[in-house]
Amino acid sequence: MKQKTKFNLFIVLLIITMISILIYYFFVKEKFNTPQDPKDIEVPNLPRPFVNLLDDKGNKVNVILVSHPFTRETGDNGSYEQYNEWKDKGIHFVGITSYSEFPSVYSNPHDALSDPEDHSWKNHDYMKYFRLWLTCFRDSDKYIKDTTTKKALISESDFINTEKFVPNPNMSKKYDFIYICLEDDKETCKEGWNYYIRNWEFAKKALKVMCLKHHLKGAIIGRKNCTLPKGCSQYIELFDKLPQDELVKLYQQSKFLFLPNTADASPRVLPEALCCNLGCLVNYNILGGWKYVNIEKTGEFFKDENDFEPALLRLLQNLPNYAPREYYTTNWGKHTTGVELKKFLLNNLSNLNFTDESTKWITL
Repeated sequence: MKQKTKFNLFIVLLIITMISILIYYFFVKEKFNTPQDPKDIEVPNLPRPFVNLLDDKGNKVNVILVSHPFTRETGDNGSYEQYNEWKDKGIHFVGITSYSEFPSVYSNPHDALSDPEDHSWKNHDYMKYFRLWLTCFRDSDKYIKDTTTKKALISESDFINTEKFVPNPNMSKKYDFIYICLEDDKETCKEGWNYYIRNWEFAKKALKVMCLKHHLKGAIIGRKNCTLPKGCSQYIELFDKLPQDELVKLYQQSKFLFLPNTADASPRVLPEALCCNLGCLVNYNILGGWKYVNIEKTGEFFKDENDFEPALLRLLQNLPNYAPREYYTTNWGKHTTGVELKKFLLNNLSNLNFTDESTKWITL
């Protein structure tokens, strides 16, 4: 009898165990293994280097861009820790080339990220982190060295506020050109980050040609502590960094933008100027923004001091025939680039909180 009771108890325990296993697999495990509905994924607002994306209704999408290296490992101020945290919660991260040569080591000697031994490079593999890239480069493979990554020619500067930066036909043209090279030091004109990126050394040579030889008048923002080339002062008005409204007015009073910049990946000043209907004279060697230059519609390229003057003369001759604002607004912005960005994400990512049917475009 005892033996039979023990056997029965064993059978009961076995049945309970099997029922527990079935309940776990069919109710508990199945619940946790079910992919989360992307519409339920929380999307945070993250600071640089992160850049949030929005749909046409202003809702955050579960794709966030990363615009420069992780200089902070931990914390809530744009860190690698945040990348890992939100990646695990269903956020997709995509690289974007917005700062210098990122994801390659920077060339600017005045930037700490020009050191290949910096922890931002040594501790991180950006090719592994980001399999999709929005790029500004002519030769993307030179800087995004993993050629198996997917790329789209899309920049932050493709999304300028065209309602803010507008021409004003009632504003007289006080300046022939505008050049922006912000200060690196409050007291002196020592070489620094802006000095290098905005190519002040070349700009001084170009000023001699524009001002002394062709008597052009210019507005320069950010070089108030610098000495202008001899004889140029009477042609140049210097400004400190301006609030946006004042900058727009200065664009509206100028005929063309002088942009000698080199290691500049997303020069917003170029599309800002184009939207105010300025022509442009641009360094061919610039990292980003080159795509906005069209010799029939917006302006001219130069490569160095040898071809600068011929490019300047062509620009001055063709200024009345350009249509800079029309060219930019036709080819870039939410209605064009935003649609392209939407398609790029939909074609390469899954589990997104938007669909082609529900969303007109994706913007920054």
